Amino acid sequence: MFRRLKKRLTAWALRQQQREVDRMHAKLVKLKADVLKSNGGEPIRLTPEEHQRLNERRRTIDPETLKRMTYSPTQSSVRWNAIA
Repeated sequence: MFRRLKKRLTAWALRQQQREVDRMHAKLVKLKADVLKSNGGEPIRLTPEEHQRLNERRRTIDPETLKRMTYSPTQSSVRWNAIA
């Protein structure tokens, strides 16, 4: 009985977590579109300090979540493209 309860509870928790990840991903896509639109379609230019801080924060993100994003620095610009 407890195994089934544990299995169902785990499945429910995973569904809730995935729902939240999907919600946050959709928000990221919308925010990215808004930023690009407000910046004339150009990527945001970051200073080396900002780029370093971004890399430090990136290390705290789950690797599976990072697989859903691409990261490609070009000179002092950084582009984050969310993959749907």
